[in-house]
Amino acid sequence: MAVIFCRTVIIFIVMILVLRLMGKRQIGELQPSELVTTLILSQIASQPIVSQSIPVSYGIAPVCVVVCLEVIASFVMTRVPFLKRLFIGKPSILIDRGKLDTKELMRVRVTVEELMSELRSHGVGDISDVYYAVMEENGSISVLLKAGGCAATRDDLNVGAKEPGMARLIISDGVVNYENLKKLGKNERWLYKRLKEKNITVRNVFMMTCNDNSDVSIVKKRKEGSK
Repeated sequence: MAVIFCRTVIIFIVMILVLRLMGKRQIGELQPSELVTTLILSQIASQPIVSQSIPVSYGIAPVCVVVCLEVIASFVMTRVPFLKRLFIGKPSILIDRGKLDTKELMRVRVTVEELMSELRSHGVGDISDVYYAVMEENGSISVLLKAGGCAATRDDLNVGAKEPGMARLIISDGVVNYENLKKLGKNERWLYKRLKEKNITVRNVFMMTCNDNSDVSIVKKRKEGSK
């Protein structure tokens, strides 16, 4: 039983890392850990059925181990950003403020033709209308249009359309995302000043976002017992 437990843990970790190396497009709509769990469970569950010489307990035990690992991994990754980046990755910005990032396209192995196909599936015919295109952790691509393209009536009325940009996550469940803070051209001094204006500390923030216009949105943590 101990051997089965160890093999299950090793295979679980190795498969996640292998899928991360294969790239986001191989993952589909599932997160790496979810896909690994699905694949392993399907194999484990079939063994006692196919071979009667294998005790049912030898199929039940690994299933319980895999499910527990998935629950534990999901919990740990919400608390440790490094592990989340290692096992799940992070969003890749393919078009940043209207500019195509060719290096990022090569890194995630997405061709311009594939990108254009994805944009068309979002109803976008011209790449010049895109302000942000982001490949999410699960391989899907999110598209944000330029302000002029989003609201044609503003252009028709000659009313200036201000680019809101993309809201970046600055604080998630009390943890500061310094990488996003740097991308916004902000520093810790700016962050703590904004928090002080709201009379709140970092650990009391559930979510804080900021867009390219420095528009900040803060959601406080709920106190225990509150509705």
